[in-house]
Amino acid sequence: MKKINKIFIYADNVTNQLKLATSKCKNFSLIYRNYTKKFDSSLIDVMNFCKRNKIPIFVNYKRDILKYKFDGFYIPSFEKNFIYTNKLRLGSAHSYREIYQKINQQCKIIFISPLFENLKNKKPLGVVKFNLLIMNFKANFYALGGINKSNINLIFKTKSQGVGGIRIIDDLNLLKKVTQLKFSNNLGNDSL
Repeated sequence: MKKINKIFIYADNVTNQLKLATSKCKNFSLIYRNYTKKFDSSLIDVMNFCKRNKIPIFVNYKRDILKYKFDGFYIPSFEKNFIYTNKLRLGSAHSYREIYQKINQQCKIIFISPLFENLKNKKPLGVVKFNLLIMNFKANFYALGGINKSNINLIFKTKSQGVGGIRIIDDLNLLKKVTQLKFSNNLGNDSL
């Protein structure tokens, strides 16, 4: 298996911004999460793009894609049913209950969100609540949500082992800074 990076970018298709980001920053993984569509050609485009650029790719869990080659599954917080496979699993959670669920689904990385305020959620966890939420679990937790230039340095006050971003790709300078972050003060390990 490829090395899994500490930075994850969420994308639904191959955009010019993603192409530009790949040329500027090499050390990130990609999560393809398209909840609205059935399996379509955009997934093939993203998978081919990732293969050409040697980017690990994780695909939103859908049964009809088990035959394709990708690095693992992304299981969103609302996904309750899951057919177990030997693929690496990432998940997202917003509460204790959802963290337990992701651990039971054998997710190796769990994204906790939202850490900071973002367009979708005006009630972020913040650093203290993030740390309190994860302190009773032994898992690889990553921060997700609202990461921008003004709060990027607050990541080091969390017990996060990495970060994920949806809109982070819109700011290449921020993305470059994030991909250069060292999570040395955290509990992360490089070999999941």
